Amino acid sequence: MRAGAQASQVKLAAAAEAESVRLRGEAAGAATKIAGEAEAQAAQARGLAEAQAARALGLAEAEAIRARAEALKENQEAVIAQQLAERWPEVVEAGAKAFGNVDHMVVLNGAQGVEELLAKALTLGGTGIGLARALLDGGSRNGAEPEVLREPKTSREPQIPREPAEFRE
Repeated sequence: MRAGAQASQVKLAAAAEAESVRLRGEAAGAATKIAGEAEAQAAQARGLAEAQAARALGLAEAEAIRARAEALKENQEAVIAQQLAERWPEVVEAGAKAFGNVDHMVVLNGAQGVEELLAKALTLGGTGIGLARALLDGGSRNGAEPEVLREPKTSREPQIPREPAEFRE
């Protein structure tokens, strides 16, 4: 009887241990599943947030481009002046480079001559405004075609070539 009781006790202990292992496994599996689902939801939320941020940035850039185009259409000169003002240090630096390799300079009209040289270097940006205006206006004021691209008015006026001579037949 003792042996039968011990066998029953061992069987019950083994069954209890097996049930305990099974329950721990199920709990661990459920915890892993919950953690995985939470991580998946977090990754989805991060992805959606990044996508919305990228979309907002794209829309803002498109709106800025649209506003710049409208401003350029309505007031070309102001937009050009603003762009040149933003790059004015570069313009002045480029103008000053003209004097960069000068070892000796003889100015015949004294301080006024030096002042005129510096003024010319600093006003190179004004030439840039004129060039930009000419390019945007098509080369001239009042919407007329630029002189270089203009078709001849009469048959006697010579045709202006549009490509180098070596490419013409």
